[in-house]
Amino acid sequence: MINLKELCLVSGKAGWMAYLGLPSLTVRIPAVSLNEDGRLVVVSEENEERQSGKEPVNKGKRKLTLSSLPFALTCILHKNYILADPTTEEESIMETLLTVVLDSSGKLVSLNKPGGPVLAYASAVQDCIALTRQRMKELQSILNEAISDMEDD
Repeated sequence: MINLKELCLVSGKAGWMAYLGLPSLTVRIPAVSLNEDGRLVVVSEENEERQSGKEPVNKGKRKLTLSSLPFALTCILHKNYILADPTTEEESIMETLLTVVLDSSGKLVSLNKPGGPVLAYASAVQDCIALTRQRMKELQSILNEAISDMEDD
């Protein structure tokens, strides 16, 4: 999804950590330099004078490119039931969540089950992945329709 080399600031030493959500599909990486303590500071016009000739680690702002879009679905596991895309209230009263992330080709990117007393049996995990694939197709259709509408305008 993301070329990790694009997140590199200093090879083998420093890089950006990115958490991406739908509103942030276009991410701008700011120009930064290292201060005297070895910490990263954002280079801006205001603090450029204080940098005293420090060379920026990355040369100016740039966009982070995504090779494919992530599609995530959270499911609640309760006994023999699966509740897909729960509300915040539903999440707060249940103990076991499972979040599945697929890329736009349907490949599994991430599977997260943060604790909880209920075991995530293989069949339940497979069902959640299948639900995520179904939801991904629905969202792709909605996105494609929105994009074609924007191109028509």
